[in-house]
Amino acid sequence: MAPILSYITFPASQSFIAEDAQVKSAIEELTNTDGLISSYHGLQVPEEGAKFGYLLSTWESPEKLKAFRDVSGDKFNSLLARLSVGEIERYEFVAIRRVPEPAFESKVVELAIGRCAEGVTLDAHRAITIKMSDTIQAAGWPCAVGESADGIILLAAGWESSTEHWDFSKREGARDVFAEIQKTAPDAKFTHVSLKKSSR
Repeated sequence: MAPILSYITFPASQSFIAEDAQVKSAIEELTNTDGLISSYHGLQVPEEGAKFGYLLSTWESPEKLKAFRDVSGDKFNSLLARLSVGEIERYEFVAIRRVPEPAFESKVVELAIGRCAEGVTLDAHRAITIKMSDTIQAAGWPCAVGESADGIILLAAGWESSTEHWDFSKREGARDVFAEIQKTAPDAKFTHVSLKKSSR
């Protein structure tokens, strides 16, 4: 089976922002697990409010992720609840264009998640997102695309800053592709995050 990305985001508590012992416990629960490839955690960038926390981890297979949840899920969820002050969102993505780790290890990571609009096919939405990813990659920034089982598409790109991303989206060549993405998935969420890689 292909590797899978576990994507968890939530309104961050002060515990998460301060990276106190509860955060370290949640991360250790992940990093000491069979089947884990890599794990990252971080906070939305300050210019966007620094309100949301992120726990992103890649696994060797869906079965390895399920095994972790079967053994440690209750403990991990209890820890996670203390890191959040609101609704926790969870997604699982399989990479369909490059792996996300090079983007995750950049100074700032763009995370764009969207479902295609009514009347737009998933194939069309997937194709334009891959085109955007290839445009970013060709310009020298790491970029990957993932897809969930229920048709949600993730684009993850690495930048020096969120400003660099928005400036790039206005360039000739990127501008038209970005406009197409906004048409195929007008409700897509864009955010920028500073991530730290967790050591095993």
